[in-house]
Formats: sequence, C-alpha cells, structure tokens
Amino acid sequence: MIQSIDQFFSEAEPWITSYDSWIAQHDVKAVSDHICFKCDSSAEYESMRAVFESDSQFIFQSIVSGRRISIIGLPRDINTKLGTINILELSDQKPDGSQQSGFDHIELFPARGTLTSLVNEFKLQGVDIKEIKRPHHTTWDTFIDGNFKARLEDGPLLDKIKNEMK
Repeated sequence: MIQSIDQFFSEAEPWITSYDSWIAQHDVKAVSDHICFKCDSSAEYESMRAVFESDSQFIFQSIVSGRRISIIGLPRDINTKLGTINILELSDQKPDGSQQSGFDHIELFPARGTLTSLVNEFKLQGVDIKEIKRPHHTTWDTFIDGNFKARLEDGPLLDKIKNEMK
C-alpha cells in the first residue's frame, strides 16, 4: 500500500518509463492527461486519499458506477514524452470486488483533430486498440505493459468534470 507521496512517485516511475517507451514507437499528436491508480479496497482508497490531502492542489470526489473516484491535483508534475501529467485519478474498489490494486492507465487525448483520427493514427501503426463501452462513457484502450493501459479520450478529464457540473 502506498503510504507517502514520495513512494507514489517512485512506484509510478516504471509505468511512466513503459509509457514513454511505447509512445516513442508511435508518431502521434496527443497529450498525456492523467495517471490512474485503482485500489483493491475502500481502506486502501481512504489511506491513499489521506496521503494526498495535505499536499495536493485539489481533490474532487464523485461517485462513478457505484464507487468513489477522486481526481487529485498532484503536488508535483510527472513528465512524459507527450507532456506533463499533474492529475491522479484514484479509484475505490468496484462494487463487485473485482479490481486489483495498482497503476491502471495513462489517459491521453488528441493534440489536434478528433478522437477518431487519433484512434486511426494508432491503428495505422499496428496498435491493437479496442473500443470499450462503459455505462458512463466509451474509451479506446490498448495494453502497454502487462495490465497497464493507454486510454484514449476526446479531451482533458478536468474539462469533462467542469461540463458535468454546469
């Protein structure tokens, strides 16, 4: 279980390295948005959220598909080949208990053009990318390293939150 901000950044490093290596293989115009960590229990979620409460830029919590999701403004940036990540999506355990603890994905969106054009850029380069339809939205996912994914969306997560709050 992650117990400090320094431990979080240290444990994120190998996943960022895998993501950057994967991105280096593809010539796409995209922007890195956020990194996601999924918790295997509500106790882990509450513990990790508490780690960030004193030093984060902000924490926004909502209920998505029956579980708590916190969007956390990281206290320092994570640099990637497609820009800076300064947001953590922290996900509580799913109601069915199926979620395992760990870094799950990095989300990216088109730097120009549409989500469809970005998906097609990856497909043309031989990336096995799948459309994933969820109750709250649809994404395009591909595996980078083990179960760690790149998730393609149409825009920044914070913009979606702002639009939903209107």
